[in-house]
Amino acid sequence: MELILAALLSISILILLNLRIKLRNSEERLSILSHKTERDGAADRSLILDALARELANEMMQRDYQKFSKNFERLYLKWKEIEKSDISNKLAHYTVISEKYKFFADFDEVETQSHVLYCDALSWKSDDDLWDLFENIRLFNALNCELDVNWRQVGAVITKDELNHLRKYCLKLGDTILLAHLHKARDQLSLLEINGKEFEYDGYWHCETPDYKFRELRHPVEDRWGVYVKSLDRYGIWGTFYDQPSYVSFYASNKNFEEKLLDDLHIRVCPDMREYKSIVRID
Repeated sequence: MELILAALLSISILILLNLRIKLRNSEERLSILSHKTERDGAADRSLILDALARELANEMMQRDYQKFSKNFERLYLKWKEIEKSDISNKLAHYTVISEKYKFFADFDEVETQSHVLYCDALSWKSDDDLWDLFENIRLFNALNCELDVNWRQVGAVITKDELNHLRKYCLKLGDTILLAHLHKARDQLSLLEINGKEFEYDGYWHCETPDYKFRELRHPVEDRWGVYVKSLDRYGIWGTFYDQPSYVSFYASNKNFEEKLLDDLHIRVCPDMREYKSIVRID
């Protein structure tokens, strides 16, 4: 009888030990799953914020890339001050933003169809409105990286590298817009020549349109024209090399028409950035 009881006791102990091991393994798996869920959730939310911020940045860059660049420089400096502050200050900033945007969906103020162009969907938003929303999204994302260990692994802070990339990109975008204007200026000058317009040389500029001023330049190889783009307050050059075949080259320049190679983005741009109306009054 004692042997039977001892055997049953041993079996019970083994069963309990086995259950304890299974329970511990189950708890470990549950902990791993919970951590993965929290990490994946942070990654998903951060990705949503990145996408919303990118939509806003694209529109602001299209409207005025120089203004956006200056605003982003100020945002970077603001973030560096917050980043150096203590936890209570970071929580205070976080609270202000989270009270204004209580749910992640509140950051999506556009709420439009996916095929609608940014310039249409965001047309009712002022530059200041767009920037305020963009700044809050970026600061909220960056603050979560400071306050949430899971978010820190996947979120986006505001870095010097991002600022430097923006500066370089804006320079390229400026040259891209200038290049588009040089093409448009060349077309306008061709129309003037085709229509037999007499060029009124004022001692420096040979002719002028509402958009551009033109000056014929001397060059040993190319037939060159210098252009002043009024809307950009920038100068450029195009030169035609006549041969079989002939080539036209475009350059950036200063007001003395000293050439500089364009560093453009090779993308399509609209040089005038105008909104065209279906009915126009002519006085």
